[in-house]
Amino acid sequence: MPAEVQLAVAGSGKTAEIARRITAQGLETRSIALTFTVNGQTEISSRVGVKTSGEHETMGWFTFLVRHIVRPYLPAVFPGIYATGLCYVDTDSDIPRGRSDWQYYFNDSHQPYNTRLALLAKKVLVATSDLPIRRLEGIFDQIYIDEFQDLGGNDLVVLETLMNSSIGLFATGDVRQSVLQTSRSDRLNREYRGVHLVEWFREKESQEICRITYSDETSRFNQAIASFSDLIHDPELNLPATTSVQEDETGHDGVFLVDTADIPDYVATWTPTILWSRRSQRELPAAELMTFGSSKGLTRERVLILSTGPITKWLKTKDLLAASSACGFYVAATRARFSVAIAVDRANRVHGMLHPDFAANVMLWSKSDE
Repeated sequence: MPAEVQLAVAGSGKTAEIARRITAQGLETRSIALTFTVNGQTEISSRVGVKTSGEHETMGWFTFLVRHIVRPYLPAVFPGIYATGLCYVDTDSDIPRGRSDWQYYFNDSHQPYNTRLALLAKKVLVATSDLPIRRLEGIFDQIYIDEFQDLGGNDLVVLETLMNSSIGLFATGDVRQSVLQTSRSDRLNREYRGVHLVEWFREKESQEICRITYSDETSRFNQAIASFSDLIHDPELNLPATTSVQEDETGHDGVFLVDTADIPDYVATWTPTILWSRRSQRELPAAELMTFGSSKGLTRERVLILSTGPITKWLKTKDLLAASSACGFYVAATRARFSVAIAVDRANRVHGMLHPDFAANVMLWSKSDE
Protein backbone atom coordinates (compact mmCIF):
# COMPACT_ATOMS: atom_id res chain seq x y z
CA MET A 1 0.00 0.00 0.00
CA PRO A 2 1.39 3.45 -0.88
CA ALA A 3 2.44 5.73 1.95
CA GLU A 4 -0.17 8.29 3.02
CA VAL A 5 0.93 11.92 2.90
CA GLN A 6 -1.45 14.42 4.47
CA LEU A 7 -1.15 18.03 3.33
CA ALA A 8 -2.55 19.98 6.26
CA VAL A 9 -3.30 23.63 6.98
CA ALA A 10 -2.34 25.53 10.11
CA GLY A 11 -4.51 24.63 13.08
CA SER A 12 -5.93 21.48 11.50
CA GLY A 13 -4.64 19.16 14.23
CA LYS A 14 -1.69 17.41 12.57
CA THR A 15 -0.17 16.13 15.80
CA ALA A 16 -3.59 15.23 17.16
CA GLU A 17 -4.18 13.06 14.08
CA ILE A 18 -0.95 11.18 14.66
CA ALA A 19 -1.85 10.69 18.33
CA ARG A 20 -5.32 9.45 17.34
CA ARG A 21 -3.86 6.89 14.97
CA ILE A 22 -1.33 5.69 17.53
CA THR A 23 -3.92 5.22 20.27
CA ALA A 24 -6.19 3.34 17.85
CA GLN A 25 -3.57 0.93 16.55
CA GLY A 26 -3.86 -2.79 17.24
CA LEU A 27 -2.32 -4.63 20.17
CA GLU A 28 0.37 -6.17 18.01
CA THR A 29 1.30 -3.02 16.14
CA ARG A 30 4.85 -1.75 16.63
CA SER A 31 5.14 1.92 15.71
CA ILE A 32 7.45 4.90 15.86
CA ALA A 33 6.65 8.60 15.50
CA LEU A 34 9.33 10.92 14.12
CA THR A 35 9.60 14.68 14.07
CA PHE A 36 12.46 17.14 13.79
CA THR A 37 12.08 19.37 16.85
CA VAL A 38 12.24 18.51 20.55
CA ASN A 39 9.00 20.42 21.10
CA GLY A 40 7.33 18.28 18.46
CA GLN A 41 8.49 15.09 20.13
CA THR A 42 7.23 16.31 23.50
CA GLU A 43 3.87 17.23 21.98
CA ILE A 44 3.37 13.77 20.47
CA SER A 45 4.43 12.00 23.67
CA SER A 46 2.14 14.13 25.83
CA ARG A 47 -0.85 13.49 23.58
CA VAL A 48 -0.29 9.74 23.36
CA GLY A 49 0.69 9.19 27.01
CA VAL A 50 0.08 5.58 27.99
CA LYS A 51 -3.10 5.21 25.94
CA THR A 52 -1.60 3.31 23.02
CA SER A 53 -2.45 -0.38 22.92
CA GLY A 54 0.51 -1.42 20.79
CA GLU A 55 4.27 -0.94 21.16
CA HIS A 56 5.20 2.66 20.41
CA GLU A 57 8.09 5.10 20.72
CA THR A 58 8.65 8.71 19.72
CA MET A 59 12.02 9.86 18.40
CA GLY A 60 13.76 12.80 16.75
CA TRP A 61 14.64 12.56 13.06
CA PHE A 62 18.39 12.89 13.68
CA THR A 63 18.31 10.24 16.41
CA PHE A 64 16.41 7.94 14.08
CA LEU A 65 19.00 8.34 11.33
CA VAL A 66 21.88 7.62 13.69
CA ARG A 67 20.28 4.76 15.61
CA HIS A 68 18.51 2.91 12.82
CA ILE A 69 20.28 3.83 9.57
CA VAL A 70 23.89 4.79 10.25
CA ARG A 71 25.17 3.09 13.39
CA PRO A 72 24.19 -0.58 12.73
CA TYR A 73 25.82 -0.63 9.27
CA LEU A 74 28.53 2.01 9.48
CA PRO A 75 31.36 -0.62 9.31
CA ALA A 76 30.26 -1.34 5.73
CA VAL A 77 31.29 2.21 4.83
CA PHE A 78 33.92 3.22 7.39
CA PRO A 79 35.40 0.18 9.20
CA GLY A 80 36.50 0.94 12.73
CA ILE A 81 34.36 4.08 13.09
CA TYR A 82 31.53 4.05 15.62
CA ALA A 83 28.97 6.86 15.67
CA THR A 84 28.59 8.48 19.09
CA GLY A 85 26.08 11.23 19.73
CA LEU A 86 25.74 14.13 17.32
CA CYS A 87 27.73 17.28 16.57
CA TYR A 88 25.39 20.22 15.97
CA VAL A 89 26.52 22.99 13.63
CA ASP A 90 24.41 25.68 11.96
CA THR A 91 25.81 25.12 8.45
CA ASP A 92 28.67 23.30 6.75
CA SER A 93 30.67 26.52 6.98
CA ASP A 94 31.08 25.77 10.70
CA ILE A 95 32.91 22.52 9.88
CA PRO A 96 36.71 22.75 9.44
CA ARG A 97 37.74 22.65 5.81
CA GLY A 98 39.85 19.89 4.32
CA ARG A 99 38.14 17.00 6.11
CA SER A 100 37.85 13.91 3.95
CA ASP A 101 36.99 10.20 4.19
CA TRP A 102 35.14 9.51 7.46
CA GLN A 103 36.19 12.88 8.85
CA TYR A 104 34.01 14.59 6.27
CA TYR A 105 30.98 13.28 8.16
CA PHE A 106 32.31 13.16 11.75
CA ASN A 107 34.25 15.32 14.16
CA ASP A 108 37.32 13.89 15.85
CA SER A 109 35.13 12.38 18.60
CA HIS A 110 33.22 10.32 16.01
CA GLN A 111 30.11 12.47 16.39
CA PRO A 112 28.37 12.87 13.00
CA TYR A 113 27.70 16.42 11.86
CA ASN A 114 23.97 17.05 11.77
CA THR A 115 24.18 18.93 8.44
CA ARG A 116 25.78 15.89 6.74
CA LEU A 117 23.90 13.16 8.57
CA ALA A 118 21.32 12.54 5.84
CA LEU A 119 24.09 12.35 3.23
CA LEU A 120 25.87 9.80 5.43
CA ALA A 121 22.62 7.86 5.83
CA LYS A 122 22.22 7.72 2.05
CA LYS A 123 25.82 6.54 1.71
CA VAL A 124 25.10 3.69 4.15
CA LEU A 125 21.87 2.75 2.35
CA VAL A 126 23.63 2.60 -1.03
CA ALA A 127 26.64 0.65 0.29
CA THR A 128 24.42 -1.97 1.96
CA SER A 129 21.68 -2.20 -0.68
CA ASP A 130 19.14 -0.81 1.83
CA LEU A 131 19.91 -3.31 4.61
CA PRO A 132 18.90 -0.75 7.29
CA ILE A 133 15.42 -0.69 5.76
CA ARG A 134 15.17 -4.47 5.85
CA ARG A 135 16.15 -4.31 9.53
CA LEU A 136 13.50 -1.67 10.21
CA GLU A 137 10.87 -3.83 8.52
CA GLY A 138 11.52 -6.40 11.24
CA ILE A 139 11.20 -3.82 14.02
CA PHE A 140 8.27 -1.56 13.07
CA ASP A 141 4.91 -2.05 11.43
CA GLN A 142 4.09 1.64 11.20
CA ILE A 143 6.03 4.91 10.96
CA TYR A 144 4.42 8.29 11.62
CA ILE A 145 6.17 11.50 10.56
CA ASP A 146 4.99 14.84 11.90
CA GLU A 147 5.90 18.24 10.35
CA PHE A 148 7.41 16.65 7.24
CA GLN A 149 8.04 20.12 5.79
CA ASP A 150 11.19 20.33 7.94
CA LEU A 151 12.83 17.61 5.81
CA GLY A 152 14.85 18.34 2.70
CA GLY A 153 17.95 17.47 0.73
CA ASN A 154 19.14 13.92 1.29
CA ASP A 155 16.48 13.43 3.97
CA LEU A 156 14.06 13.02 1.07
CA VAL A 157 16.16 10.11 -0.21
CA VAL A 158 15.73 8.39 3.16
CA LEU A 159 12.04 9.27 3.20
CA GLU A 160 11.47 7.83 -0.26
CA THR A 161 13.26 4.63 0.73
CA LEU A 162 10.96 4.31 3.74
CA MET A 163 7.94 4.97 1.54
CA ASN A 164 9.02 2.10 -0.71
CA SER A 165 9.37 -0.32 2.22
CA SER A 166 6.78 -2.73 3.57
CA ILE A 167 6.34 -0.53 6.67
CA GLY A 168 3.12 1.48 6.78
CA LEU A 169 3.95 5.20 6.63
CA PHE A 170 1.79 8.20 7.46
CA ALA A 171 3.35 11.66 7.12
CA THR A 172 1.63 14.95 7.84
CA GLY A 173 2.77 18.52 7.53
CA ASP A 174 2.11 21.99 6.15
CA VAL A 175 4.51 23.12 3.44
CA ARG A 176 3.31 26.68 3.98
CA GLN A 177 5.04 26.58 7.38
CA SER A 178 8.51 25.66 6.09
CA VAL A 179 10.57 27.84 8.42
CA LEU A 180 12.88 25.10 9.77
CA GLN A 181 15.19 22.74 7.87
CA THR A 182 17.14 19.68 8.93
CA SER A 183 20.10 21.05 6.94
CA ARG A 184 20.54 24.43 5.28
CA SER A 185 23.73 23.25 3.54
CA ASP A 186 22.40 20.14 1.79
CA ARG A 187 22.30 20.96 -1.92
CA LEU A 188 20.35 17.92 -3.09
CA ASN A 189 16.71 18.51 -4.05
CA ARG A 190 17.11 22.27 -3.80
CA GLU A 191 14.22 22.72 -6.22
CA TYR A 192 11.95 21.12 -3.61
CA ARG A 193 13.09 23.24 -0.70
CA GLY A 194 10.46 24.83 1.54
CA VAL A 195 6.95 25.22 0.16
CA HIS A 196 8.00 23.54 -3.10
CA LEU A 197 8.21 20.23 -1.24
CA VAL A 198 4.57 19.80 -2.28
CA GLU A 199 5.81 19.30 -5.84
CA TRP A 200 8.11 16.47 -4.72
CA PHE A 201 5.19 14.68 -3.07
CA ARG A 202 3.05 15.14 -6.17
CA GLU A 203 5.79 13.53 -8.26
CA LYS A 204 5.91 10.59 -5.85
CA GLU A 205 2.14 10.28 -6.06
CA SER A 206 2.35 10.14 -9.86
CA GLN A 207 4.86 7.29 -9.41
CA GLU A 208 2.35 5.56 -7.05
CA ILE A 209 4.82 5.73 -4.17
CA CYS A 210 2.44 7.73 -2.00
CA ARG A 211 -1.15 8.90 -1.83
CA ILE A 212 -1.87 12.53 -0.97
CA THR A 213 -4.80 13.42 1.26
CA TYR A 214 -5.84 16.86 2.50
CA SER A 215 -6.73 18.25 5.89
CA ASP A 216 -8.06 21.73 5.12
CA GLU A 217 -10.25 22.54 8.13
CA THR A 218 -8.81 24.66 10.91
CA SER A 219 -10.24 25.02 14.39
CA ARG A 220 -7.65 27.59 15.48
CA PHE A 221 -8.72 30.82 13.76
CA ASN A 222 -11.75 32.37 12.11
CA GLN A 223 -12.58 32.38 8.41
CA ALA A 224 -11.34 35.93 7.88
CA ILE A 225 -7.84 34.94 9.03
CA ALA A 226 -8.07 31.67 7.11
CA SER A 227 -8.97 33.42 3.84
CA PHE A 228 -6.23 36.01 4.32
CA SER A 229 -3.59 33.36 5.06
CA ASP A 230 -4.52 31.51 1.86
CA LEU A 231 -3.42 34.55 -0.17
CA ILE A 232 0.15 34.61 1.16
CA HIS A 233 1.70 31.89 -1.00
CA ASP A 234 2.04 31.51 -4.76
CA PRO A 235 -1.40 30.50 -6.11
CA GLU A 236 0.27 28.34 -8.76
CA LEU A 237 1.15 25.87 -6.00
CA ASN A 238 -2.56 24.94 -6.03
CA LEU A 239 -2.75 24.42 -2.29
CA PRO A 240 -6.24 23.76 -0.91
CA ALA A 241 -8.25 26.65 0.52
CA THR A 242 -8.61 26.74 4.29
CA THR A 243 -12.05 26.33 5.86
CA SER A 244 -12.53 27.52 9.43
CA VAL A 245 -14.81 25.75 11.89
CA GLN A 246 -14.02 28.30 14.62
CA GLU A 247 -17.04 30.60 14.93
CA ASP A 248 -16.37 32.47 18.20
CA GLU A 249 -16.81 36.23 18.03
CA THR A 250 -15.21 38.81 20.31
CA GLY A 251 -16.06 42.14 18.73
CA HIS A 252 -12.54 42.51 17.33
CA ASP A 253 -12.11 39.74 14.82
CA GLY A 254 -10.30 39.40 11.49
CA VAL A 255 -7.36 41.19 9.89
CA PHE A 256 -6.46 44.83 10.58
CA LEU A 257 -3.94 47.47 9.56
CA VAL A 258 -2.52 49.50 12.45
CA ASP A 259 -0.36 52.58 12.07
CA THR A 260 3.03 52.15 13.71
CA ALA A 261 2.38 55.33 15.69
CA ASP A 262 -0.70 53.64 17.19
CA ILE A 263 1.09 50.49 18.32
CA PRO A 264 1.12 51.52 22.04
CA ASP A 265 -2.64 52.22 21.97
CA TYR A 266 -3.38 48.98 20.13
CA VAL A 267 -1.31 46.92 22.56
CA ALA A 268 -2.94 48.64 25.55
CA THR A 269 -6.40 47.90 24.13
CA TRP A 270 -6.00 44.35 22.84
CA THR A 271 -2.81 42.94 24.47
CA PRO A 272 -1.60 41.04 21.39
CA THR A 273 1.58 39.05 21.07
CA ILE A 274 3.98 41.06 18.90
CA LEU A 275 5.69 39.16 16.10
CA TRP A 276 8.57 40.35 13.93
CA SER A 277 10.70 38.75 11.25
CA ARG A 278 13.88 40.03 12.87
CA ARG A 279 14.92 42.47 15.54
CA SER A 280 14.41 46.14 14.80
CA GLN A 281 15.39 49.37 16.47
CA ARG A 282 11.77 50.38 16.98
CA GLU A 283 10.82 51.04 20.60
CA LEU A 284 7.91 48.77 21.50
CA PRO A 285 5.49 48.68 24.43
CA ALA A 286 5.69 45.88 26.98
CA ALA A 287 4.19 42.74 25.44
CA GLU A 288 5.02 39.16 24.60
CA LEU A 289 7.50 39.47 21.75
CA MET A 290 8.92 36.81 19.46
CA THR A 291 10.10 36.18 15.91
CA PHE A 292 7.94 34.63 13.22
CA GLY A 293 9.91 31.38 13.37
CA SER A 294 9.88 31.02 17.14
CA SER A 295 6.09 31.41 17.20
CA LYS A 296 5.62 28.25 15.13
CA GLY A 297 3.41 25.73 16.90
CA LEU A 298 1.91 28.32 19.25
CA THR A 299 -1.63 29.67 19.49
CA ARG A 300 -2.48 33.13 20.83
CA GLU A 301 -5.71 35.12 21.13
CA ARG A 302 -4.32 38.00 19.06
CA VAL A 303 -1.10 38.91 17.28
CA LEU A 304 0.39 42.16 16.04
CA ILE A 305 2.81 41.65 13.14
CA LEU A 306 5.47 44.26 12.46
CA SER A 307 5.38 44.57 8.68
CA THR A 308 8.50 44.37 6.55
CA GLY A 309 9.07 46.27 3.31
CA PRO A 310 8.18 43.23 1.16
CA ILE A 311 4.99 42.55 3.17
CA THR A 312 3.82 46.17 2.84
CA LYS A 313 4.53 46.05 -0.89
CA TRP A 314 2.65 42.73 -1.15
CA LEU A 315 -0.40 44.27 0.52
CA LYS A 316 -0.49 46.94 -2.18
CA THR A 317 0.50 44.94 -5.25
CA LYS A 318 0.13 41.26 -4.32
CA ASP A 319 3.53 40.68 -5.92
CA LEU A 320 4.81 37.30 -4.75
CA LEU A 321 6.84 37.25 -1.57
CA ALA A 322 10.06 35.25 -1.60
CA ALA A 323 9.18 31.69 -0.59
CA SER A 324 11.04 31.85 2.74
CA SER A 325 9.45 35.20 3.60
CA ALA A 326 6.01 33.90 2.69
CA CYS A 327 6.47 30.90 4.99
CA GLY A 328 7.49 33.09 7.92
CA PHE A 329 4.61 35.50 7.34
CA TYR A 330 2.15 32.62 7.01
CA VAL A 331 3.31 31.19 10.34
CA ALA A 332 2.90 34.59 12.00
CA ALA A 333 -0.54 35.22 10.49
CA THR A 334 -1.91 31.85 11.58
CA ARG A 335 -1.02 32.04 15.27
CA ALA A 336 -4.04 34.10 16.37
CA ARG A 337 -7.53 32.81 17.11
CA PHE A 338 -9.39 36.11 16.74
CA SER A 339 -7.40 38.98 15.27
CA VAL A 340 -4.28 39.60 13.21
CA ALA A 341 -3.04 43.19 13.13
CA ILE A 342 -0.30 44.31 10.76
CA ALA A 343 1.60 47.42 11.78
CA VAL A 344 2.67 49.64 8.87
CA ASP A 345 3.83 53.22 8.50
CA ARG A 346 1.08 55.57 7.28
CA ALA A 347 -1.57 52.87 7.63
CA ASN A 348 -4.37 55.09 6.33
CA ARG A 349 -2.48 55.64 3.06
CA VAL A 350 -1.56 51.96 2.73
CA HIS A 351 -5.18 50.94 3.39
CA GLY A 352 -6.28 53.15 0.52
CA MET A 353 -3.78 51.43 -1.76
CA LEU A 354 -4.60 47.83 -0.83
CA HIS A 355 -4.76 45.30 -3.64
CA PRO A 356 -8.43 44.55 -4.45
CA ASP A 357 -8.07 41.00 -3.08
CA PHE A 358 -7.35 42.49 0.36
CA ALA A 359 -9.51 45.62 0.32
CA ALA A 360 -12.72 43.81 1.27
CA ASN A 361 -11.42 41.97 4.33
CA VAL A 362 -8.47 43.97 5.75
CA MET A 363 -9.81 46.66 8.06
CA LEU A 364 -8.16 49.85 9.25
CA TRP A 365 -7.90 50.21 13.04
CA SER A 366 -7.61 53.42 14.93
CA LYS A 367 -8.02 54.35 18.57
CA SER A 368 -11.17 56.33 17.74
CA ASP A 369 -12.88 53.14 16.57
CA GLU A 370 -12.94 51.70 20.10
